[in-house]
Amino acid sequence: MNATTNEARLAGLNPSTTTATDGEGVRLANYNLLNELPVAIFGFITIAYIVTSMLALA
Repeated sequence: MNATTNEARLAGLNPSTTTATDGEGVRLANYNLLNELPVAIFGFITIAYIVTSMLALA
């Protein structure tokens, strides 16, 4: 059983030869912010619930 590789790479990912323009970078940043916003809100509500629960027990 022999295996040889010429370079390290992830299966299914091809190297991209295109570069992002300023407009695409801003669009991607806005998408990532909107994508993470529900997670941040859920995390804040969870932490607030834990803190208020602990305060109620005291």
